[in-house]
Amino acid sequence: MLYLNHTAVQHEALIRAASEAGLRYLRMDFAVGIVFAQERPDFSAVERVNALALRYRTQVVGTITDTPWRIAECPAGQLAAPRTCAPSPQHERTWRHMVSEIVRRAPAIRHWELGNEPDNAFGFAGTRADYARWATLAAQGIRAVQPTATIIVGGFSRLDRGYIAAVLHDGVNPLIEQIDVANVHLRGRAGRMGAAVRRSRAFYRQMGFRGPLWVTEMGYPSLPRHQHDPRLTGGAHDQARWIVCSARAMIHGGAGAVFIAFRDSPEFGLDSGFASEGVVRWPQLTPDGRPYRKRAFRALRALASKRLEPDRPTRRRH
Repeated sequence: MLYLNHTAVQHEALIRAASEAGLRYLRMDFAVGIVFAQERPDFSAVERVNALALRYRTQVVGTITDTPWRIAECPAGQLAAPRTCAPSPQHERTWRHMVSEIVRRAPAIRHWELGNEPDNAFGFAGTRADYARWATLAAQGIRAVQPTATIIVGGFSRLDRGYIAAVLHDGVNPLIEQIDVANVHLRGRAGRMGAAVRRSRAFYRQMGFRGPLWVTEMGYPSLPRHQHDPRLTGGAHDQARWIVCSARAMIHGGAGAVFIAFRDSPEFGLDSGFASEGVVRWPQLTPDGRPYRKRAFRALRALASKRLEPDRPTRRRH
């Protein structure tokens, strides 16, 4: 994922690379706490990304994250970073307004995601009801400026049925009334990805949601020591194979969109599989400001050019 506090050169490098790969979407973290870090907000990065999305004709998906510390209220007795907490009740209007102001300055961005992996403590600290409230306020802030925006529920780190059911049907802030797209993050063996999508779609249908399902995060490392699929442990070549096989299976399994980890994420530590999960190396850039491409980049570009469609059930003749 791309972040607002990446440099201007990095913003352009990754958005241009996504365009050159033929990708329909690029996911980006819009940390509200970065924009509103000071008394006077700084929208320069938001406006820059908006301009780059237009220049390179890339549909950026904005992921709303990061509650400013001065309006956050974390659960009693829980040690948590304020940015991962919901706003205090007296600051709900402020949170909604902050989200609206970011959306107002990014008119080219028409898809907004309500957080990143709220079902784990890294993404969100608080109860399921807290997340439902946080996300509902954010959705209201988006709709106030972009009534026709596509709103995606936060990408859950796995198909946590209890958590997802609770936030979709929260007694006070039912998220099913706010969202247009279901969401889940999936990783694992390539041969299991299609079934994982079908299970996820079936569960959301059981919950009463009839919209599309997106997988806004999936990926596979390029370093052999991190490759967990026993049939695909040969380094960069097998990363490319995993991406092609898994993305095809997910689309055919019914995913409306699949987001493949686009850049390496060394911020998680070099011992993490995320550190080599991208199709481009990061943060190194070529002398002309482009990220170094892995073999998987070429495979992804070839796959994107085919515009795969979900399988449609065939009717039986009687």
